[in-house]
Amino acid sequence: MTPALAVDVRDPPTEPPGLPERIGRFLIREEIGRGSNGVVYAATDPVLGRDVAIKAIPLDTSSPAQQDIEAGFLQEAKIAAGLNHASIVTVFDAGRTDSIAYIAMERLKGSDLHHWLASNRFMSAESAAALIARVSDAVHFAHRRGLIHRDIKPSNIFLGRDMKPKVLDFGIALAQGNQGNPKEPRKLIGTPNYMSPEQAMGLPLDARSDVFSIGAILYEMITGHRAFDGADVDEILTKVVKTEPPALSSWRPDVSPVMEEIVFRALAKDPAQRYQTAGQLRNDLASFAGRPVAPATSPPVELEIALPRTGLHLPGPGVLVATGVAVVGLTLTFLFWYWSNEAQPAAVNSVTAAASVQMPVAPPAAPTPVIAKTSNEASVPAPPSGEVAGTAPNAAAHAGPRASPKTRTAALSEPQPPPVPEPVEPGTVSLAIAPWGEVFLDGTSVGVSPPLSRISLAPGTHSIELRNGNFPVYTIQIEIETGKTLLLQHRF
Repeated sequence: MTPALAVDVRDPPTEPPGLPERIGRFLIREEIGRGSNGVVYAATDPVLGRDVAIKAIPLDTSSPAQQDIEAGFLQEAKIAAGLNHASIVTVFDAGRTDSIAYIAMERLKGSDLHHWLASNRFMSAESAAALIARVSDAVHFAHRRGLIHRDIKPSNIFLGRDMKPKVLDFGIALAQGNQGNPKEPRKLIGTPNYMSPEQAMGLPLDARSDVFSIGAILYEMITGHRAFDGADVDEILTKVVKTEPPALSSWRPDVSPVMEEIVFRALAKDPAQRYQTAGQLRNDLASFAGRPVAPATSPPVELEIALPRTGLHLPGPGVLVATGVAVVGLTLTFLFWYWSNEAQPAAVNSVTAAASVQMPVAPPAAPTPVIAKTSNEASVPAPPSGEVAGTAPNAAAHAGPRASPKTRTAALSEPQPPPVPEPVEPGTVSLAIAPWGEVFLDGTSVGVSPPLSRISLAPGTHSIELRNGNFPVYTIQIEIETGKTLLLQHRF
């Protein structure tokens, strides 16, 4: 994979100085990164006793362009410091010395998404959706505060060791690449591979430009190929503006049509055809990652969780058919016995009666109960409703000699099937989670809310955990009552 092309028309800054011992109050340990605009150091905050990363740029007061860079750099610090979100890097401090301007931010352990992709590691569509849903939530958080990132790309998404993302460099493009006078020559600041068409053409931007950039990253994560690539900047920008990338399925035949639809909606050339907010994109990605999604042509299915009900054994269709056949056979036998009782001597009737008592009796198909006789009579099944109406009383009146006590005892002692308990009506938990949270029920993940909005549970006590990035886990014990709905609200 060729390196992404970054474009910046300003004069490059002067070379950063060598490793300093101290920047502001921070003790510098080592250099951990270097880019076109400065250098990043690992440092220690001696006051608070924590590790930090120091991003520094050299100052050259004689250069007007350098003064603009400094102003934009410190503006970035102010913007980032106001974005308190689990998936946005935290800024602790900012300042300047005689030779450099600097930002102190949380020290992250891991690598950025660019290096992760460059290693050609595989990521499933569901895993990519879950990761980019967090990125989309962070970007949406900034958009709601009037900020547009304008340089969303893999190298600005840092992956911690737990694979949770942090969005970096908020506000750089906003501060350094203002939309300016339309009569001035167009300035491109950013990475063409991930620019939106309107950004590539130098048009005014809004939040939907960042949505396009997120879609381009998601495409690359799933396919292993950039959506827009070329030998030079002009070729890449032409593809961004005019060319649709190949279908996801051309690279990965196993990719769901639902994911294909999500990615290409984010990559729509016309901003009006895209997701109108990063929050809408986040919701669809969370839905895809959190539970099985039906094809796009099917109506959405709401997730229901039904815990197993002990002791409830309902017969299948085969059992019901066999039961019906047994009942019909028993009825014919009973009619034959009754006819024989009218036409034969009492001795024959006695044998027939005894034989009929010892036959195994299948449960009736209809809900007609078994007729229980007095303690000195054997149980005789009642005829099915409508088949031999009026026959049972006559049969009792003409019954022959009773079976022997031994036979009657054996018939009465046969085990009866246990009564079928009445089904227990479940209760419901209605979820209202903001901005979103992964839901764990009794220790098992059941999806992401939203879109998950309702869980059906058996009555009793259950444990629910809600997780969102680096926010503290919210845990609650709930008591579910039959047929009742419990509302669970939480905001991270």
